[in-house]
Amino acid sequence: MPDKETSVKKSRRAEPIDKRTARNGTVTYTFQVDIGTKSDGTRDRQRFTYRTLSEARREYRRITTEVAEDRYVRRVDLTVDEAITEWLKGRRGIRRITLLGYQNDLKPVCRLLGGKKLRELTKADGDELVEWMLDSGRGDHRHYRADSLSSRIADFVGRHPQGVAASAIKAEFPDSDVHTSLSGLIRAGRVTRPRRAVYVLSQAPRPESVSRGVKPVTVRSTLTAFSSVVQSYVDQGTLPRNVIALVERPTDEIPEDDDAAEAAKSWSVAEVQRFREAAAAHRLHACWLLSTYGARRSEVLGMRWTRFSDEALKVRRGRVSVGTETEENSPKSKRSRRDLPPPADLADALHALKTRQKSECLALDIPWSDDRLIAVHEDGTPVRPEWYSDEFHRIRKQAGLRRIQLKGLRNTSVSLMLALHIPVHIVAAWHGHDPAVSLGIYSDAQPEDLKAAGAALFE
Repeated sequence: MPDKETSVKKSRRAEPIDKRTARNGTVTYTFQVDIGTKSDGTRDRQRFTYRTLSEARREYRRITTEVAEDRYVRRVDLTVDEAITEWLKGRRGIRRITLLGYQNDLKPVCRLLGGKKLRELTKADGDELVEWMLDSGRGDHRHYRADSLSSRIADFVGRHPQGVAASAIKAEFPDSDVHTSLSGLIRAGRVTRPRRAVYVLSQAPRPESVSRGVKPVTVRSTLTAFSSVVQSYVDQGTLPRNVIALVERPTDEIPEDDDAAEAAKSWSVAEVQRFREAAAAHRLHACWLLSTYGARRSEVLGMRWTRFSDEALKVRRGRVSVGTETEENSPKSKRSRRDLPPPADLADALHALKTRQKSECLALDIPWSDDRLIAVHEDGTPVRPEWYSDEFHRIRKQAGLRRIQLKGLRNTSVSLMLALHIPVHIVAAWHGHDPAVSLGIYSDAQPEDLKAAGAALFE
């Protein structure tokens, strides 16, 4: 007969894994492990369930080993959607525009991976997100929702086949941002502008709704925000690693030689001069001059007459779009708060604009105040950031200039100052940022600069 010790060894299970069969016949394998101590001093015992015996054995050995070595990470049962919501709630002390940027960047993640458990994320999920965004990440056109402001304005314009003035549209929708909606409708091809401030409904057929991809820069922004979300849970000790940080970021396509001019981010001296000449007859000529001198869009739209004198333009506030609203707040950074001595042409243009606005207020019986914004329409309503950008491109097209973004005027200002051998710390102080930013982000070598550099090398 076997002795007592041998019998005990044969009856003892190597691993405490139980087999369970549900009423529907599903078989699972479970075990319980003490993973630590709760806040009240009692043991923290958790149950783990797996579909196969081999998986349960593998996980039992891993978990008990990590617990023994004090490196076990507690599981987080949040979905990706819930994790993002919690992360956004914790983003305190940032501007609303920054928070909105995070929300927009993370929308594709919620659409594709929102229901997935955060702890089940893999690098393959991140790769799938990238491919989906590049192929079909852009949805239906926003201007075709029947209940949107743009659609209601389009319906109103359609009731006037001979055309309707912008003032009449503004009177029909007095509390709405009509200018921005009209700009969007023109881009969408639903409305045309046969002459200044008059709009008619376009006769072109409505384009079919198709799925399109987004640009690599948009994907990179989404991955950066998503990686920050996952990393926060890694730092809290609820995830073992950040798998999204392993996902390769897509790069921008290198343009062909024929498209190199289109890919430029700034203009030459001659080009910016042509723009200044084209904008000379514009009502907001002073604002366009301020942009060519390198002011941010938010700084131009947030400038008030009380902060202008012949001695200094005091940059103290900025106006930015936050969803459908416009918000005025402090500048981007401490360096952005600065006093700029206005050049003579800019000072003259600002004085002329101030005189014109006072006449407009008198004609419309609107009280004048030096605390009003500089960038306003004829009726005194503030200029929306989107309208300002759209108007820039209208002036650019009329002047026959190659396409750059509005912020390209700021790049141009930095590049031209550096080309004039103005010290980089002065260039940075004028534009309100760090000298390294001036050199690394905003500067752009012009063809004439490269030509001069090559000619000077062995002269």
